[in-house]
Amino acid sequence: KELKDTEDTILELLSSADQDILEDETLINTLATSKKTSEDINEKVIEAEDTEREIDSARESYRPVAFQASILFFAVTELAEIDPMYQNSLQWFQSLFMQAIDEAPALSSLAERLMALKDHFIHTLY
Repeated sequence: KELKDTEDTILELLSSADQDILEDETLINTLATSKKTSEDINEKVIEAEDTEREIDSARESYRPVAFQASILFFAVTELAEIDPMYQNSLQWFQSLFMQAIDEAPALSSLAERLMALKDHFIHTLY
């Protein structure tokens, strides 16, 4: 928004310039401000892209746990065909999974944490 407003101001100053545009202090100052704003925005975009990559990497590292949980969900769901007593909802399963996440020990290495999550969820489910 700020960059758009600055661009509009620059265009307005250029269109209303009666003299040599290189001597117009307001225009030169506005161009300098626009350049600084653009650089700031570019820095923030780079930071956002880096953060997005970090989040994607962290999310991907938990995919094996999610995969195992999804297999267990469908296995538990199939139990209802054996006996209706085993009917469970997705909401119940999600709350059980969230409970396992909260109760699993927070370990220093990611591999240990993932193993702890898997083991604790299986224990909680059974």
